[in-house]
Amino acid sequence: KNLVCGRSAPCLKPKHSGAARPRKNLDDGPSSSIMQQRLMPVQHLASSLLSRRQMIKGSHSAECEADDEAGSVPSISPASFRASTTGLKPTLSWHQLVGVTFFAVCGGDYGLEDSVGAGGAALTLLGVLLLPWFWSLPIALMTAELASTIPEAGGCVVWVHRAFGPFLAQQNAVWNLVSNTFDNALYPVMFVDYLAWFPALRVANSVRYFTSLLMLASVTALNLLGVDVVASASNIFALLVISPFVALVLAGLPKLPAAEAWLGDIEPADGEPPIRWGAFLSVLLWNTSGYDSVGALAAEVRTPGVDFPIAMIVTIVLVTIVYLLPLAVAVALDASQTRMWSDGHFVRVAAEHIGDWLAAWITVGGALSAVGLLNTLLCTSARIAVSAARLRVLPSALASVHEPSGTPRRATVALSLVLAVACALPFSQLVSISMLFYGATTFTEFLALLWLREREPATIRPFRIPLDRWKLALACTPAMLLCVLLVLLAPYEAWVIFMLSCAVGTLSYLRSHTPSWLGAWCGGAARQRPLNGGGDEGC
Repeated sequence: KNLVCGRSAPCLKPKHSGAARPRKNLDDGPSSSIMQQRLMPVQHLASSLLSRRQMIKGSHSAECEADDEAGSVPSISPASFRASTTGLKPTLSWHQLVGVTFFAVCGGDYGLEDSVGAGGAALTLLGVLLLPWFWSLPIALMTAELASTIPEAGGCVVWVHRAFGPFLAQQNAVWNLVSNTFDNALYPVMFVDYLAWFPALRVANSVRYFTSLLMLASVTALNLLGVDVVASASNIFALLVISPFVALVLAGLPKLPAAEAWLGDIEPADGEPPIRWGAFLSVLLWNTSGYDSVGALAAEVRTPGVDFPIAMIVTIVLVTIVYLLPLAVAVALDASQTRMWSDGHFVRVAAEHIGDWLAAWITVGGALSAVGLLNTLLCTSARIAVSAARLRVLPSALASVHEPSGTPRRATVALSLVLAVACALPFSQLVSISMLFYGATTFTEFLALLWLREREPATIRPFRIPLDRWKLALACTPAMLLCVLLVLLAPYEAWVIFMLSCAVGTLSYLRSHTPSWLGAWCGGAARQRPLNGGGDEGC
């Protein structure tokens, strides 16, 4: 109990003097064998707890002795305990988490244009208004409960491992890595697309690709400095990204037509293309997802039980406002062409209806948004890669953490090298592939939340969703159904990559858990490395 609560146990000394009290011999009497069998699990648990206590106690023995003389119980903070077991430094508070979560989810209205073109203005606005409560909120609250209950690096990987064991955890790790690869590869592409508004920065072919690589290298260097630098930069980027949309709302409000003139019907009018439900839902759900990725930073948050719930709720409100108001003004100004919208259309609306000054501002904001998004998601993806390496899905060398900065530098650089190849793919293809894997991983995370509530009802949860098991399952159902819908709407090439990823996850599991002779034949070790890199402290 002391270890779970983040307190070190008091040093045990003989406090009495005189003759010892007589003890009953357990070998006496007919029921001694039964008693010994009952005591075996307790003795095993006590032995395990004692070994863990002795490991923690080493650096605190002097303090423990002094406190015992004074009659008090020394303690260590959960943050310090997590830092000692993972090598990561718990430095983030809730306001820094808001900046990180904002870019893990949103990064401004950029990217919503494709959903307007696929489904129309009215349907997109309705989705932006409703999805935060049926899709984003369940994911955010799930993240807050699981991240505070299991405050370890890796997020969904350690959650699924805790609930379902190593096989599904390794599958989930592979899915998440593939999803992050295709998702993160979007942002160098977006960066170059927005800069193309300036004639001097319009590049093509190899120059365009090398511009993306330069942006990727800059973000990688920022991540190598530490998570606190990433979080502080995210807050600055958020202010810079939101500011042009505030200007769009203020400048566009006096020019708005009557609501009935621009909202129109949800059904497409004569001559308009039909609603492309697959593209519409994929892009809209993609723009309102990502809260769970911040769970990978749980080991680096000071008080997860307090910071995560506050950050999640504040970010949901912020994202909804940032999406809804500028989008409503923009589609009102450009009502006759909403079904022609595509990526980067906010810039065109600003140029045609407000002025070139706002178009340039939104363009710069779009480029900064791409930098902020990649900055955050590369940070969270590197932590997931560390857990995947400890599960032997990735090479074990990627599990190391740079001690002075508390940063997984090898994993960060390795992911950047993979992104350098993936960012050559087109935007729409990257989104569709990414969302299939995101739907699969998020569905598994919800199952882990529900199963841990059933399996571990007495586990200490610093934050707990205030619903019992059945109400919690009911509240998670809409989001889980949307996950299934994302999987079903995925294109053929996404399914091919998904099946290959499942095969890789299965092979990595067999490599870690087969008998020694078969493991040697497969080229792998039979014994799985614990998630935290040592001892018996696996998740």
